[in-house]
Amino acid sequence: MPTQSIGAGGKLTSQDLHIGPDAAADRYRLLRSIGRGGEAVLYLAEIELAGGSEPVVVKVLDSKTTITPDEFDRISRKWNEQAELLRFVHRPGVVGVREHFEGPPIHRSGESGTLTGRALVLVMNHVDGLDLRDWRAERNLATSAERREVMRTLEQLADVLDWLHSGKATPSGRQVIHGDLSPGNVMVDGHGQATLVDFGLSKLTADHQTAEVWFTPGYAAPEVFDGKRTPAADRYAFGAIAYFLLSGESPPNSPEQLARAMAALPQIAALDAERRARITAVYTGDPVQRPASLAGWMKDVRHAVVSTTSSTSQRAVQDAVPAPVPSKPVVPPQPVGPPPVQTPVAAPVPSPPPPAQDARPQPQPQPQPPLQPRPEHVPAGYGPTYPLHESPPPGSAAPKRRRAGLVLGSVAAVLVIAALCVLGVRLLDKDKGGAQASDGKGGSSASEAAVPEEESPTPTPSPSESESGSPDTAATPDPTASGTQPGGVAADIKAADLTQLTPIAGLGNFTVGAAKINTKQYGAAFISNPDCNDEAITEFDLNREWKHLEFTAGIDDGSTHAKGRVSISLDGKPAAFSELVELGKPATKSVDVTDALRLRVKVDMGCDNGTVVIAAPQLTR
Repeated sequence: MPTQSIGAGGKLTSQDLHIGPDAAADRYRLLRSIGRGGEAVLYLAEIELAGGSEPVVVKVLDSKTTITPDEFDRISRKWNEQAELLRFVHRPGVVGVREHFEGPPIHRSGESGTLTGRALVLVMNHVDGLDLRDWRAERNLATSAERREVMRTLEQLADVLDWLHSGKATPSGRQVIHGDLSPGNVMVDGHGQATLVDFGLSKLTADHQTAEVWFTPGYAAPEVFDGKRTPAADRYAFGAIAYFLLSGESPPNSPEQLARAMAALPQIAALDAERRARITAVYTGDPVQRPASLAGWMKDVRHAVVSTTSSTSQRAVQDAVPAPVPSKPVVPPQPVGPPPVQTPVAAPVPSPPPPAQDARPQPQPQPQPPLQPRPEHVPAGYGPTYPLHESPPPGSAAPKRRRAGLVLGSVAAVLVIAALCVLGVRLLDKDKGGAQASDGKGGSSASEAAVPEEESPTPTPSPSESESGSPDTAATPDPTASGTQPGGVAADIKAADLTQLTPIAGLGNFTVGAAKINTKQYGAAFISNPDCNDEAITEFDLNREWKHLEFTAGIDDGSTHAKGRVSISLDGKPAAFSELVELGKPATKSVDVTDALRLRVKVDMGCDNGTVVIAAPQLTR
């Protein structure tokens, strides 16, 4: 069904056409036709209420079409049953049914009694928005925000369909089946809410044989061609909608072609074979082999579109930038420290020091950028910035710059040696034991005792040591390198965004992105993917370096459910924070993580869980 918004195309009708039940034949004034559903026609109409008009959508099946009187009577009975069933369905994501009736056919005002024939009418609420085809045309999925929009729309539809198929929508527990899912029968409003529309006749007229192909090609499961409409057929159509939203192309007509096309999408092709098979199972010709839960199926799709897309993009950037592979764990360089110096083997040449020179060596020539490796374990935004494209690869530095660096290094070496000699002479003058000084060993001992004092703060090995691979862990302790995040965050960084750090075993059922809680937009948040049978858990190594974790927990404003439980625990102890958060009622908290090694973030499983968000999580020292 195309867009239902007023003024959006459609065939104009006479301003004097009406339809209604026998007792009020002119109740609804038809404005224009906006689509077809089999032999039925949909109209945008209006009803006069309290001195004003309200828009509605009216679906009309006229007995004057190819239906015989006997067929009309049979369909009429089923129509009334299904319409009554739909009136029990009340939740976001399903169009509301106002009423249904049998009455005179479409007529001019006051002329209903002059016409023969009858009409079946279903009156639905008007959804102001775009159908899914027009909504997708406005997006190219080039940004993570647009990919998240598509995932959120699909997850809303999956949630609604699972609910309708479960029997929870009706008091009697009967399943509700849409029967003709396609992009034209899904509306998305300005708030991002996806709504299923055009229920009713599409399912009930399945028994009616006609030469007209009234289902939507590409979205119809094989069994639909035999007139069978089941929850499995809805799930096949949903899978075809997912392909359309991800590719922007109409799905192939056969299940085999559709499965191959889905598996060939770059996001899906990057997955392992087992996960690809689970995704393409929704397109199997056998209804029994299709997944029973669309929400569970969406977990694999979200992993492909959000997680895989992000990681492959990051890998592409890293592969495009030549960088040397360090022989030791890489850590950010210290803010202040002496440059790497090769100590000459030759005996020092006595030389008068500069007048204001202190005993501590302090020459600070600039390090050569080509020799500085790019850090692989420091999160973006923390520590020094490293150029990704401007620095030449190793071995390609200009000869003049290399010679200048060597000259500076030689000058620095001479200054350091001179300073050490002066320090040794001063210590010898103060030494009361002349015998030790006169035999030549005492001076050596004093120098050996003084050198570690001056060199102990130096945290980085010299270039010759790094290139030769010779270990020197005793002389170059590295208190910040832990091999896992956030232990690699430099000690002078006082705050870190937890979403930027690397989890120990992946994000699990979380994703990282933008979210909105109680109308407030957050740029960085952990977003859980609701699931009936699986928790969302992720863990981080705090390295006993942090004191507090501050965050805001709540339900995303676009969630189809309104609550969920989130907990945060440390080192396997009882949860330091555990709270049932509700839509529109966020909780801003600060958790003491002093001396904690392992941090765990968890959202409980549950079919009624909303999209739980842990927004702006900040670690502070």
